[in-house]
Amino acid sequence: MSADDTRQTEVMLGHVLTAGTRLSTACLSAGLVLTFAFPGARITAILLAMGILVLMATPLARVVVSIVAFARQHDWKFVLLASAVLALLLGSVGVALR
Repeated sequence: MSADDTRQTEVMLGHVLTAGTRLSTACLSAGLVLTFAFPGARITAILLAMGILVLMATPLARVVVSIVAFARQHDWKFVLLASAVLALLLGSVGVALR
């Protein structure tokens, strides 16, 4: 893996994490503001739940992007390791939803 590939992967992962954090913050902030403006409105619960969901999904998205990046670089050892991490994360989500 070259230095340019590594840099490109790091930049891509940074964008995923930044976008997930910003979207989550926006949903949670809007939900909080609307909770005070319109107590009991359904949209507030939807925004707050979506904010938490996006916040929890951000690490999953990071792992998926890592798998794709490693596969494009033909780094199969890291594809396998990142896939194992993804399986563990998805298994945890499955157990939590039970």
